[in-house]
Amino acid sequence: MSRKTLRYRFDNLMARGVGAQVLLLAVVTVVLVVVGAAATVLLGVRPSDADSHQDSFGMLVWLTLMHSLDSGMLGGDAVSSWVFLTVMLGVTIGGLFVVSALIGVLNQGFGDRLEGLRRGRSAVVEQGHTVILGWNSTVFTLLGELAVANSNRRDACVVVLADRDKVAMDEEIAAALGRSRLRVVTRRGDALTIDDLGLVALDRARSVIVLAPERHADGSAVSPTEADAVVLKALLALRKAAAGRPLRVVAEILDEHTGPVARTVLGDSAALVLTGPLISRLLVHTGRQAGLSEVYTELLDFAGCEIYLAEQPGLTGLAFRDAVFRYDTSSLIGVRTAAGDLLLPPPLDRPFEAGDQAVVISEDDDRLVLDGVPAVDAAAIADPPAPHDPLPENTLVLGASPRLPLILRELDAFLPAGSSTLVVGEHDPDALLAALREGPALERTRVTARAGDITDRRLLDSLDVPSFDHVMVLSETTDRSQDLADARTIIALLHLRDLNRSGKVPVISEILDVRNRDLAATGERDDFIVSNQLVSLVMSQLAENPHLSGVFDELLRSEGHELYVRPAPDYVRPGEVAFATVCEAALRRGEIAIGYLPAAAAPAGPTADGEGRVAVVNPAKSRRITLTAEDRIIVLAES
Repeated sequence: MSRKTLRYRFDNLMARGVGAQVLLLAVVTVVLVVVGAAATVLLGVRPSDADSHQDSFGMLVWLTLMHSLDSGMLGGDAVSSWVFLTVMLGVTIGGLFVVSALIGVLNQGFGDRLEGLRRGRSAVVEQGHTVILGWNSTVFTLLGELAVANSNRRDACVVVLADRDKVAMDEEIAAALGRSRLRVVTRRGDALTIDDLGLVALDRARSVIVLAPERHADGSAVSPTEADAVVLKALLALRKAAAGRPLRVVAEILDEHTGPVARTVLGDSAALVLTGPLISRLLVHTGRQAGLSEVYTELLDFAGCEIYLAEQPGLTGLAFRDAVFRYDTSSLIGVRTAAGDLLLPPPLDRPFEAGDQAVVISEDDDRLVLDGVPAVDAAAIADPPAPHDPLPENTLVLGASPRLPLILRELDAFLPAGSSTLVVGEHDPDALLAALREGPALERTRVTARAGDITDRRLLDSLDVPSFDHVMVLSETTDRSQDLADARTIIALLHLRDLNRSGKVPVISEILDVRNRDLAATGERDDFIVSNQLVSLVMSQLAENPHLSGVFDELLRSEGHELYVRPAPDYVRPGEVAFATVCEAALRRGEIAIGYLPAAAAPAGPTADGEGRVAVVNPAKSRRITLTAEDRIIVLAES
C-alpha cells in the first residue's frame, strides 16, 4: 500500500470525529504498551520483587501502561538496570504524546458539543407546544399574547425555529417577556429544510405559526413577493415533514394574491393571515369611527374579552333573538352551523339546531354559561332616527404606502357617493395610483394625488387639515428602515395634532414597530395607531382557535355586518338603564349591541372591575349604566 493511500485513509479516519480519534489513540496506546512490555522480556530486564520472583507478563503490561499514562512513575522505579529504565523512558515519552493528543481531542469535542448546544441543534421532546417558524418584529408581541392565552396551562411551551444565533434569540426573548411563566425554547435552523423541521417535534405540536421574513441576511428589506415565496416554501416543507399528519397551521401572507396558492399547499385547514388586507381594513374601519380601534384591540388580544366558538345544547330550538338574552356575562353575536357555515349574525328568528356552535364574546371560555335573566325597560327605548342619505366625505391620506391602492379600494366601499380623497406623499403618488386604473374603477370617491414631504409643516399648513372629515397617516417604507419610517409618521402626527387642536377631525396613524407605539400615543382618543402588533394578535388568536379565521374575515370585510359606534340616543333615552335594554333596542333595528363607549375618558390602567380601556366591551346585561347624549353604543350592524 502506497504512502499516499495510507495518508488518504488516515485523513478519512481523522475526519470521522472525536470517536474515531479517541479509538485511534487507544490503538496507539495498546501498541506502545505491548511493545514496551515485550521489549523488557526480550532484553531480559524484567523487574523482580523482594523475593526475587519476576513479575508476570500481565503485571509487566500494567506497569508499562502506568508509565505511558503517568510520567511520575519513572522516578519511582527501584531498578538498577539502565536498559529497563531506558525502555520505560521511551514508553513514558510516547505516553506523553498520546495523553496530550487525547486531551486536545476531548477538549475539541467538548467545545464542539457546547457550540452545538449554543447553536440549538438538538431535537426538542415537548408535547402540546406551539411552534413558531421564522423571525420578525412581531414575534415578541406574538409570544406575549401566547403567554397570556396559555396562562392557565401548566408548563406551556413555545418552540421558535429561526436562522438566528440561539443565544441572541434567548436574550431578546427573555428581555421582552420578563418573568413570564411561558417556556420558550429556541432552535437555530432553516424552516425550509425538512431536517431542521425535525428538531421542533411537529407531530406533537398543538399549532404551527409561519412568520414572513422582513430582512435579508445583509439587513436589506425583503419585498412582499420574496417574503411570500419564503412562506410558501416553508408550507411545502411542512407538508412534506408532516407526511400526511394533520397540522394546525397559521401562516402570514403579505400579498392577497398569494392566498389561493397557499391554500393549494395545505388546503382549507390552514389559517392564512393576509397582512396587507388586514391592516388596510383596520385602517379604514378605525379611521372613520373614533374609538372603534379600542374595540378591535379588546377583541384581538387575550387580555379581557375574546371571541369563542362553543356548542351550547341549552340553546337548541331557541330563536337567535331570544338566545341573546340567555347570556348575561357574555355576548352572543353569531352561529357556526353544523355544516360549517358562519352566520354573523343569522336571521334573528332562526332557531338553534343540533350541532350548531354559538359565536360568543366572553371573558374566558369557562364563562360561557346561560346565566341571563331578561330585564328590559321598553319605555327607555328611543325611536330610531329617520333614515337619511349620507353626505359626501373628504378624506386626506398622508404617505405613499405600498398598500395605498388596497387602502383606497377598501375606503371606496364605505364612503358615500360623491366623496373625494387627497393623497399626499413622496415618490410621486401618481405612480402608486396607476395601479387603481388597472382594476375596476372607484365608484364613490374621486382620488387626486400630490407629491410632498408629509413631515414638512409648510406643506401641511397648505392642506387646510380641519376641512377634511378624516385623516390617515401611512408609513412610507420605500428605501428606509422601520424605525425611520415610524419616526417620520410620528413627526407628521405631532404636526397634525397641532393643526387639529379641536380634535374634530379623526386621525389614524400607521406605526410599524410596536416599540414605537407608546412614543406616538399621548392619550388622544381619535389618534389610533395600527401597527404590526395587530398581525401578531390575530395570529395568536388563530393559533389557539383556527375557526376564528372566518369570524375575523366577516368582521373586517365591507359586505355583511361590521362593527360600528353610534350615538346612544339613537337606541335609548339618556339616563340609567340596564344594558339588556340597549341590546333590545339594537335587536329591533336588526343589530347586535356588544358594548358602549363613554364620552368621558377612563383613567389610565385597569379599573376596579377589570376594565382597563375606555371602550366597555361585553358588559353584563343586568348591569345598570348611565348613558348621556355624548356616549356611543358599539353594535354589529350591516351598514
